[in-house]
Amino acid sequence: MSRPELRTRVSVFATIGLALIWMLLWGDLSLGAALWGVAIALLIQVLFPLPDVPELESFRPLGFLRLVVVTMWGLLISSFQVAAKVLAFWRPTRNAIILVRLRSDSEFITAITAELVTLVPGSVAIDARDGELLVHVFDAGSEAAIAHARERVRSTEATVLLAFGTPEDRALLEED
Repeated sequence: MSRPELRTRVSVFATIGLALIWMLLWGDLSLGAALWGVAIALLIQVLFPLPDVPELESFRPLGFLRLVVVTMWGLLISSFQVAAKVLAFWRPTRNAIILVRLRSDSEFITAITAELVTLVPGSVAIDARDGELLVHVFDAGSEAAIAHARERVRSTEATVLLAFGTPEDRALLEED
């Protein structure tokens, strides 16, 4: 695998964000703190350039909003489901480890999908490689529950693709 090109440009959004974080960490919302924050932010971006991430160039705000809403809804529903299953201690739970093949081979899409799968209660991404996720699923005692867990992971990936996917990645959604 080849190493991505380093970014030599300075981002206005990153500069503002880093400067705000600097001011919040110091607890000082003065002009001096803002100027120091901008100076530190520029220094960080010049000394530690980040590789280009093509998926960030195809960022879609409405897709991202949908990603946030779907994730928050999943957090709410899954929290209640996991709590109910844990409180029903007389009924044993059977867990499973499943391999889910993702549509995209993008490391960025795979990483975001793995993070979101882990964030929502009831599943944990164990490993991510070559467009596949190895996921531990809570209470997957039947083939239907395992199929449902696989579909949830692929649905999460589809939502990530709608927010960050390149046109080629989004075309993969239409093939399914």
